[in-house]
Order: sequence, then C-alpha cells, then structure tokens
Amino acid sequence: MNEKPCIAIKVGDHLIESWVRKMSKLLPEFNFRSWYDNPEKESVEYVIGWCPDAHWINTFPNLKACVSVGSGVDHIVHLDELREDIPVIRTVSDDLVQRVREFVALCVLSWHRHFPQILENNHIGDWERYTMETSNSYRVGIMGYGTMGKTVAQTLSSLDYNVSVWAATPRDVPEYDYYWGEDGLAAFADGLDVLICLVPLTAKTENILDRTLMSRIKPGGCVMNFSRGGHLVDEDLFQLIKEGHISAAYVDGFREEPLPASSPFFSQDKVIVTFHSAGYISPEIGPKIIAENIRKFERGEKVWPMYDRSKGF
Repeated sequence: MNEKPCIAIKVGDHLIESWVRKMSKLLPEFNFRSWYDNPEKESVEYVIGWCPDAHWINTFPNLKACVSVGSGVDHIVHLDELREDIPVIRTVSDDLVQRVREFVALCVLSWHRHFPQILENNHIGDWERYTMETSNSYRVGIMGYGTMGKTVAQTLSSLDYNVSVWAATPRDVPEYDYYWGEDGLAAFADGLDVLICLVPLTAKTENILDRTLMSRIKPGGCVMNFSRGGHLVDEDLFQLIKEGHISAAYVDGFREEPLPASSPFFSQDKVIVTFHSAGYISPEIGPKIIAENIRKFERGEKVWPMYDRSKGF
C-alpha cells in the first residue's frame, strides 16, 4: 500500500498540535506533520502556514500549493523568493469578514461619540456630557475595496456615515464616491473626518499612511489602520498628533508584533492600540475552509481567493 501524501503545518507553536489533529480528521487521505517533525521532502504536497519561510517552502519538490492561514500573504517570510511554480491559496471566511465589520463600526462610533473620553472620565469621576453631530455629518474614507472594504463600506453607510472609497484600480461603484490609483489618493483624503486603511500590504502600499496623506484629512480627524503595520509611517502619525492635526488614531497592526511594552505607541495618549484584534478566522471554521479548498484544488476546481503575484496580494 502506498504511503499517503503529506501536508506540513507551520503555525504558532501552541497551536500546531491542535491544527494537526483537526486537519487529520478533515482530510484523512493525507498525513499531517508539524514543521518541527522535518517531514520527508518528497512526500509533502501542501504546506499550511502562518509566517512560514519561503526558503523552507521551496525545499519541497512535489509541492502542489501553499495555503495561507489568513486572507493576506505578506506574513510569508521571503515571499518574493517563493518558487514561481507554487500557487498560494488565501483563506477567507464569513466569520473573519463579520469580525472586521463589527470592529471597524465599533471604532468609528467610539471616536465619533467620544467613548474613550467617557471611559477616562469614569476613572476620575468627571461628569461631562459631549455634544456632537449625527453620523450623516461625518465623512469616512475607506482605503481598499476588496471583500473587507466592501463589507465595511456597506456597514458604515447603513449607519448613515458619508462613505467614500479609494482602491488601486478603476471600477464602477455608483453607491459611493470612488477614487482610484495614485493620482486619486489626494482628492480622496481631502477633508475626511475618518481615514480607514484596509488595503493589502504590497510594495506599492507600504508606508502609504504618511504625513502627506494623513495631513489631508480634516483638522481634528482620526486615522484608523486595520491592515498591516507596514502601511503606517509611525513617526509621521505621532508628529501630526503632537501638532493637533490628528485628534486620535486606532491602530491594529504593527511592524513588530507582539508590540513590546517599551513601544512609543503605548506612550501616545491619543493612540488606541487594539492588538491585531480586528479580524481573525475561528480555529474551528478555519480548518474546515482550508480542507474544502484543498479538496477543490485536488479536483482541479477554481479556488478563491488565490494570491496574484502581479498584484502583490
């Protein structure tokens, strides 16, 4: 009897045993091995990974595909050196999209309704009531119009915020003011009350949240980064807060994670650190989605979403 093909798994050390156990039940036609087990190179047909190294992935000569445990692929170390014959399957689930939808709405409402100040006043016993306009007086700009961006735009629109969208490429989006490309970025940001970043991290979007862009929002406005730390020029944000141009920032992704206690982000009283909490795939649902995607790939069916090397995500 032929030995079953192998799938190698690289996730957080505390999760590997659980992932191997769950995936083994979902795909019994494969052997599952932790990357620590040094599986036989020729037997590995798939790699399932969070922060795997492309140099390691490249060592499997019979690899059919790499599966990202997440919707992004920028966590793959040395991604630009991944063998060109290895496709990457991204993982998106309804619960991930719903978590992001909830979290962004929470943060926008929190800033709009002065909730951080209300909580602070609780600690010092200061009775103060805040006045503000209703949501239809605020302009909210969303960078990115993929699955996450579309869902967030719909959610904020349903709350009656004035939503506009920016993305890399042109498309017909009649329900929002839509801007695209590098040439449209400045006009998109001009006069926003809230600037939200939901774009994938690529060579073109790295450092996109810089002083030039963030200074275009309305004085006293808010910046929210729910993508990767590489999008944000940290010092530019701190300086704009110091100057009073930005009243608050909600930051979920960082260049170094976990964020060390010595990070300057923690000493910024106008920055709310949210610890990469905006969205994640349930440890129960994620393996089921990945198993179904591998089955589809084995049958030669279309799998969505796939990493597009030409786009960088």
